[in-house]
Amino acid sequence: MASLLADIVFVAIGGATGAVCRYGIQQSTPVLFEKHYYTLAINLIGCFAIGVIWAILNGVNAPAWLSRLLIAGFLGGFTTFSTFALDAFALIQTGRVLQSALYVGSSVIGGILLCALGLKLTGKIINTITLAG
Repeated sequence: MASLLADIVFVAIGGATGAVCRYGIQQSTPVLFEKHYYTLAINLIGCFAIGVIWAILNGVNAPAWLSRLLIAGFLGGFTTFSTFALDAFALIQTGRVLQSALYVGSSVIGGILLCALGLKLTGKIINTITLAG
């Protein structure tokens, strides 16, 4: 139980730090582009970072808590896209190219469709509450 609690603390500290870093980057840069370009940049930085961190942690046989802090925590707060990229690449590395393509395609298309569904359903609920009130 103590180990689980310690893991949660490491993920929480890393996640908070990653989220604050993401927010800081978004707020400190001049608004030269539309928001999605900044999101893309953060996601791509996160993809590069997870590759570097994963290689280092595995290369030095780092303790599990460090992975929880940096990958699940920091990069999870900074961007979840980095984990998605690592998972897709791991499938390719193990020869499961078709499974990787299906994972990428269903994640991207499914994510967009579910986002649209959530927006539409929430809009209808808000409209219903507004009309009823």
